[in-house]
Amino acid sequence: MQPTWIIETNVEGLPSEALQAVIRGHGMSAHLVKPFLHAKPPSDILGAESVSLDGCVVFTGTLTLMRYIQRHRRWTPGGWCNFENLACSIYYAHFGEHLLNRNYALLPAAEAIRQQDRIFSLLSRGGQVFIRPDSVDKLFAGKLVDARSYEEILAPSLSTPTTMVLVAEPQEIGCEWRLFVAHSRVATGSQYRVNGRTKPAPGVPAEVENFAKRVLEDVRWRPDPLFVLDVCESRNGLRIVELNSFSCSGQCACDLDAYVNVASKFASLQW
Repeated sequence: MQPTWIIETNVEGLPSEALQAVIRGHGMSAHLVKPFLHAKPPSDILGAESVSLDGCVVFTGTLTLMRYIQRHRRWTPGGWCNFENLACSIYYAHFGEHLLNRNYALLPAAEAIRQQDRIFSLLSRGGQVFIRPDSVDKLFAGKLVDARSYEEILAPSLSTPTTMVLVAEPQEIGCEWRLFVAHSRVATGSQYRVNGRTKPAPGVPAEVENFAKRVLEDVRWRPDPLFVLDVCESRNGLRIVELNSFSCSGQCACDLDAYVNVASKFASLQW
């Protein structure tokens, strides 16, 4: 069974024509969709009205629509995004030795604010700390903050004071790569950022692939059959920046043929 592909339109303003062409070149259909989540199915996902509610489907798009699909469709697999496993509080326990953020605290947002002075005394460098939400569907983007802006950045999390946040010692990062992993191997990948600026470029250096291979041999736990490893250069060598969803991560400059092949193969196997 070949899957049907569902591609959410206008995600971060990025084009999808190249991905569509590869999918159709493999003899599969690709539906461009837009969420209209207050409508009744099948009109809640515009463009996918003709897709069976329990079909073999691969989705790529935002975390918001991915979560909705998991709740309101019976698509197999639908996509690969285990929200629980992709929280820092879960995968850090497995990949901790290989992570960029090794000196950190995970605590409720209200406590992170209450303990600001203590946190800065333990984790700040140059008057700044790095903060990000625990959850993969981030209320705010991870960033470096100083003591004056710290509480303001955390404010969105306070709607639920127990929302977990991660606070870490700042790290210097060089080049970053996005690797699409199929269980225990890197299916494809590309350069992602350089010195904090988005700069996609094809290919992944051999040492980065070898690092990922060693990590995957060392850590047997997986958040999903397919997932993303974001890897970076640091003062301490190559490190994992974070884990992400296969279905909700931009493809950057990866080999789209390899990307489509591995996703379609795993979707058919799950079906």
